[in-house]
Amino acid sequence: MVNLEILVHISIEHRHEFMQAFEMFSMKQAKGDECTGACLDRSIFECIGTANCFLWLEKWTDSRSLDAYMETDHFKAILGAIQVLGKLVAIHTGELSELSAGSL
Repeated sequence: MVNLEILVHISIEHRHEFMQAFEMFSMKQAKGDECTGACLDRSIFECIGTANCFLWLEKWTDSRSLDAYMETDHFKAILGAIQVLGKLVAIHTGELSELSAGSL
C-alpha cells in the first residue's frame, strides 16, 4: 500500500470552502471520474497545534496507480483548489506496510 500525504494551511476565511472541496473531490473519486479506482481511502485530519492546518491523506493499492493518478486533471484540480484557498506546505508519498494486531 502507498500513501499520499498533502499538508496544507488554509486561510481561516476559506476553511468552509476547503472542507466542501474535499467532499466534492472525494465524491468524484468514488464515482470513478478521471481516476484509476485504486484509491482505497481518502481522509482529512486537522493539526491540533496549528489552526487551519490540514493533512489530506490517501491510501493507494500501489505506487504505479498513485503515479498515474498524480498526472490526472482530477489531482491537478485538487492542487489548484488548495492554492486558491490557502497554501500547499508539502506533498509526500511513500510505501506503507500493513501491521497485524499481533505485531504491535
